Amino acid sequence: MADETNEYATWLPVIGRSLAYLCLDTARQREPDKYKEVLNKVKFLEGLGLPPRDAAEAAGSTAESVRVSKYNKSKGKNGTPKKRKARARRR
Repeated sequence: MADETNEYATWLPVIGRSLAYLCLDTARQREPDKYKEVLNKVKFLEGLGLPPRDAAEAAGSTAESVRVSKYNKSKGKNGTPKKRKARARRR
C-alpha cells in the first residue's frame, strides 16, 4: 500500500502538468490571438490549478520573469502605480 502511494505521488504531478500543457495548446489553436502573450498563458494555466512556477515554465518563461511582467503591467503608462478614481463627496 505504501509503495502505491509513493508511486502516485511521483506521477500525478507529471500527469497534471502534461494535461495542463495540452489544454493550453488546444486553447491556443482555438484562439491564437488571445494566448499570444505569456501573461495570458500563465493566467490560463494558473486557472487550471498549476502553481505559478510550473505555469510560467509551461508558458515558456520563468517564474521571476512572469512576476516582473505582472508588476510592470499593474503600473500605469507613466510608471506609477494605477490609482483608483476618487469618488465625489456628498454633502
